[in-house]
Amino acid sequence: MANAARQGKQAGIRPNLRQFLWLVFSTILVGMTVGLERTVVPLLGKEFYRLTSTTLILAFIVAFGLTKAILNLVAGHFSDAVGRRPVLIMGWLFGIPMMALLLFVHTWPAVILANVFLGANQAFSWTMTITKQLDLVGFRERGIAMGINEATGYIGVSISTVLTGVIAARYGLLQAPFVYGAVVLLVGLGASVLVIRETRGHVLQEAKTHALAQGASREIPRKKRARERVGIGEIFWTTTVGNPTLSSLSQAGLVNKLADTLVWAMLPLYLANFRASIVDIGLVGGIYTMVWGFAQFGTGLLSDKIGRKPPIVTGMGLLGAGILAFGLGETFVWWMVTAGVMGLGMALLYPNLNAAVADVAPPNIRGGVLGVYRLWRDGGYAIGGLLLGATTRSIGMLHSLYLIGVIVLISMVVLLFRMQETHPMLRKTVAIEDGEGTVPSA
Repeated sequence: MANAARQGKQAGIRPNLRQFLWLVFSTILVGMTVGLERTVVPLLGKEFYRLTSTTLILAFIVAFGLTKAILNLVAGHFSDAVGRRPVLIMGWLFGIPMMALLLFVHTWPAVILANVFLGANQAFSWTMTITKQLDLVGFRERGIAMGINEATGYIGVSISTVLTGVIAARYGLLQAPFVYGAVVLLVGLGASVLVIRETRGHVLQEAKTHALAQGASREIPRKKRARERVGIGEIFWTTTVGNPTLSSLSQAGLVNKLADTLVWAMLPLYLANFRASIVDIGLVGGIYTMVWGFAQFGTGLLSDKIGRKPPIVTGMGLLGAGILAFGLGETFVWWMVTAGVMGLGMALLYPNLNAAVADVAPPNIRGGVLGVYRLWRDGGYAIGGLLLGATTRSIGMLHSLYLIGVIVLISMVVLLFRMQETHPMLRKTVAIEDGEGTVPSA
């Protein structure tokens, strides 16, 4: 029995395969939950509720982004204190009022409120599948674990993006897509309650071995070593400003969500202006998320071999170039190809941003550091919604698209010069040290 218990605490995918696969299943369902809105909701605002203001249509994604960003921080810090599983279950419970509003209250303010609950659902549930998988695998497999997590999540997003377009074309925009969403929600809640287990035991084990193998003085602020927890204020400052690598990763996360806001909220409206069908709009969005999803199986593994920085910087470059190229064509084939380029860029950078943050974060405050990073990353949805709402009104959709592409390329330059490599086997030293976030060279 003691031997079995020790086996359960071993780091890696293989020793924890059953729980890892249940978390993969849960991540697919989380992705399907958010993906059901990508085709339907912008068109619902324009065609059913007859909204003429792009800013008002994009209000749903601003509500989603603000809620998700703030609650990412809460979820990460809370999970360090009470455990991962209660936070995961709470995330699925937030989905119940979301789905009730979409199914039964047919007004645009109800859609916006539903997206507040969707933001809470995603902040708590997706953050916890990521954190729990990082708990299970240890540092050697962080890249592939994050590749699998983000790949399966965005495969779920792409399934719902395409499927809801087909459902809406056949049965209407108003209710049928959300009946499908309610089924996904109930399955996710059931899996979290019945089969997914707590992973805090792995965190405690990793913290012990981490201190022995690398030296606690390099990772935990010296003035805090006697305490079990580091304050959220210090974590926030170090991740946001103090540590150059973490701060550059945080800005990159925010900018990649600016780009995703463009694809999610504005491109359906942009394509509708070219009289593209609902199915075609769903297919363009679906190829973006499908390439993003499937490619991450390889891009996460790649970063375990060559480091985090090369794929992150390359991914930002492809994403920016794909966005700029998207606006240069007016055919379905061109949109599909450039959406695929954007998806490949996302695949290269997205899971490896998470892995890089986890490389730097000490195990005992990993949830909190990831929470701050994800606060800034998903704050990109709110900032993107407001920015696109303002610029589409003043300079038009096409020039708004070009603006986002340029911002992505600027972010790539920031990463190139400010981020240091974080992979534990390749880095010089990138540590949260002395509470001041310095990045010393070995």
